[in-house]
Amino acid sequence: MEILIHIETKKLDNNLKKAMDEYIKRTSPYCRITIKTYKSLLKMSPKKGSKVYHLIPGDSSPTSEGMAQLIQELNLTGISCIEFIIGETNLDVENFNISSFSMSEDLTATILTEQIYRAYTIMNNIVYHK
Repeated sequence: MEILIHIETKKLDNNLKKAMDEYIKRTSPYCRITIKTYKSLLKMSPKKGSKVYHLIPGDSSPTSEGMAQLIQELNLTGISCIEFIIGETNLDVENFNISSFSMSEDLTATILTEQIYRAYTIMNNIVYHK
């Protein structure tokens, strides 16, 4: 599985970038996560055949088990790339919530990478501390 995270930001916070890099490293045996930053997401175009979500605040965020199930279901339907958009976009794509809080783009990406890592630990029966 390939996961692309598109972030509209001028610069990522160094500490949050380090946290994202750590989760990406831990997830690397199971999938490839790539973070792409843009000054404007209007120039971003999704890969053909990928499932694209726009991250927005909301109260319908999946549990860790629900996130794992979503990734597994997409994989079973032949989707090999999931793309998450963090920031304003003009694309008509499905909304996705990971928190009801409004957060900065880089904090949202950090939480998303952690949730992806957590989902893969669940799918691979790896103990994740709570």
